[in-house]
Amino acid sequence: MPATSRRRPATRKGRPVLTRESIAAKALEMAGARGFGSLTMRALAAELGVTVRALYNYVEDRQDVVHLAVDTLLTSWNPPPLHAATWETSVADYAGSLRALYRRWPRALLVSLEEDTPPASVHPNRLLNLDRFLRLLRDVGLDMPAALAAHRQLSLLILSFVLVVDGPADRAGDSPDRAGLVPDAWLAGHADLDIPTLREAAALPLPTPDEQFDELVSAVVDRIRGDLRAG
Repeated sequence: MPATSRRRPATRKGRPVLTRESIAAKALEMAGARGFGSLTMRALAAELGVTVRALYNYVEDRQDVVHLAVDTLLTSWNPPPLHAATWETSVADYAGSLRALYRRWPRALLVSLEEDTPPASVHPNRLLNLDRFLRLLRDVGLDMPAALAAHRQLSLLILSFVLVVDGPADRAGDSPDRAGLVPDAWLAGHADLDIPTLREAAALPLPTPDEQFDELVSAVVDRIRGDLRAG
């Protein structure tokens, strides 16, 4: 949509009016909760309390909305400064910032699976933060292939952790089944199964999600230490 210098009022007759920012925020909220598959122009208009025609005064099409939502997500990703002198802490801080971002809008992470059209451009944070993390690993002594391998491992582990561990834990809240390896109801429903090892394991409480995440980050840090020693 062509840019315009005309400023739109924040409200009209006491009611808020649409902006590209408000559309993006609502679209990301919907995608984060239900996935981008739920994001239709009709559903978005209903969530915003406007007509579909009104949306097209601000966006070109659904793909424009998806792009705005992804941009909004990446705008929110601002890792703390990374320092080679304390690289272990910096790796943990970077991982924590990515986990927090993903955890806020978990189902939006599946955009590459749910959207057929790749984005024509990307928010600068996607490039800047990757560059900063790779530079951290290079500054502590990793060569580029090892730095890329460490980044791949960390990124994939965080993505899967948020979807498999954080997501269910956040939805379960204080449910007693959250603390076990498998829900008690599953085991009770198959009382005749000969699975003594699993039953023994299921009787033990799992570490909290935060404790599990710390273990994950420690494993990546150990890998980096090993690469530094080998180099």
